Amino acid sequence: MTLVPMRFKNYEWRYNPEEISFECEKNVRELDSPKGTAYVQNLGRKNRLIKGKGQLCGEDCHEQFEKLWEVFAEGTVGVLALPFIKPVYAVFEKLTVIGEPVPDMLTYSFVFRETMESERAEIQTRCIAGENECLWDISYRTRLEVETLLNLNPWIKQADEQLQEGRVIRLC
Repeated sequence: MTLVPMRFKNYEWRYNPEEISFECEKNVRELDSPKGTAYVQNLGRKNRLIKGKGQLCGEDCHEQFEKLWEVFAEGTVGVLALPFIKPVYAVFEKLTVIGEPVPDMLTYSFVFRETMESERAEIQTRCIAGENECLWDISYRTRLEVETLLNLNPWIKQADEQLQEGRVIRLC
């Protein structure tokens, strides 16, 4: 299986971070009753924290970091795509340079916070085919199975068929 590169908004990591962790918590309250019995109330899932650490390598590692910093500084919600995980809407919460600078390598860490409100508000039912795209490209971009896209768009005969730019593709 080929790993997809990590992406956030318009920034794509040249090399995936060496460490990625997900912190998932539930919002749970313990309530005491007058009879001395405790009850647990599940108030739902909290927004996930996605943390990681990696290196930017090459002669242009500082330029790579500057581009990453620009994306961080925007401070707005964007789509975060990670290897093996369905993309999520997130905010870039923290960016840290770690250790002593060395030639051609910069070590960094990051924290993203999922924003579930945006995910609910922006359920995508259709997308527009870009220049030279096929269903495989749409599948990669939307994280939907190619077979699902073929069933939803019966006018497309093969997944590798080049689509007309601007064509509307059903996603659900």
